[in-house]
Amino acid sequence: MSGRRAFIKQLAAFGALGATAFSPISYGKPARPGDYSVGVVLDPLFLKHDLPKHPETAQRLVAINDEMERQKIWEQLTPVDTRMATQEELRFAHQQNYIDEIEILSKGGGGFYDAYNQDTYLNHATFDAAKMAAGSNINLNLAVYDRKVDRGFALLRPPGHHALTNKAMGFCIFNSDIIAARALQKYRDVERVAIIDFDVHHGNGTQDLVADDPSIMAISIHQHPYWPMTGGAKFTGKDGAEGTVVNCPFQKKAGNTTYLSVYDEVIQPKLEAFKPDHIIVFAGYDAHWQDPLAEHQLSVVGFNQLVEKCLNSADTLCKGRISFSLGGGYNLEPLAHCTVGTFHTLLNNPEKRLNPLGESPMPEADYSQTIQKLAQHHLKT
Repeated sequence: MSGRRAFIKQLAAFGALGATAFSPISYGKPARPGDYSVGVVLDPLFLKHDLPKHPETAQRLVAINDEMERQKIWEQLTPVDTRMATQEELRFAHQQNYIDEIEILSKGGGGFYDAYNQDTYLNHATFDAAKMAAGSNINLNLAVYDRKVDRGFALLRPPGHHALTNKAMGFCIFNSDIIAARALQKYRDVERVAIIDFDVHHGNGTQDLVADDPSIMAISIHQHPYWPMTGGAKFTGKDGAEGTVVNCPFQKKAGNTTYLSVYDEVIQPKLEAFKPDHIIVFAGYDAHWQDPLAEHQLSVVGFNQLVEKCLNSADTLCKGRISFSLGGGYNLEPLAHCTVGTFHTLLNNPEKRLNPLGESPMPEADYSQTIQKLAQHHLKT
């Protein structure tokens, strides 16, 4: 039996597939435990939200699964129950009229949310898949916070970081990371949550949803100016939340050195000052040098090193409480390798040092002066 099939069989035994929103969370045990227990959520509904030939297709998860099978990752993981978010939980991030709109459009057969832009699609399964993504992300983060698992990775579709309170865009429907952060605050009395977003496109939805909320810090490294044309460094929050939006924008050819350096010189000091109780990472891999929708130049090992920095921050600041959720990445081969590289890093496997696909053949731009300016701006040095 394949690793994933055994994993799904284990989930089914827990009653996780098709569980109600109020069913208890169940946990398995890793078949081959390493240094850390790593929780994961995956649900068949994530594959049913699909539009062939679209960049954000179900084939992304298929490619990830195939590489996880090949590298025997599944049997090292701990399954966490999936479930749909409730209406109340969706309202942690979105207006009810928008939630209703998505339900009506999806159950009516779908189509493009914005007929003019034609970027974000819906089909008959989208509403349920998006609710499942949000609810499953809540479950995973509660499991991590409660120390049922050490760390976690949610293999979610559709993604969420572009979704606004009343609008879908950028392939995103419900902002699952914001919903999970506010669920932690509501259900566990968590005071401060940091969301780190290294997707190459700025998480405009995440920023907008917490711009005036001093209890959630939104950190983003991204290409700029680039779609969605937001994420300049100047804006740092508003209405008493100034300093809790931390944008680190770079133009073309930013790569491993840039991302790792800005983490050390800007992001880590901001996290230390904020003192989060929990960290959520929106793990987009479209900054890989082979990705067709962007112009940054990270490699697989560069992402692994960035993930390790996030883990170190969690270890030193919030007792290791950290989860990841799947973001972008639209060339299937690097997407699969980057995702598996993150799992190796979460598990502390020696394979985290490997660099399949190599480094970009183009030299990385020198952004050292930009990073200094970002440090001066965000840290007021």
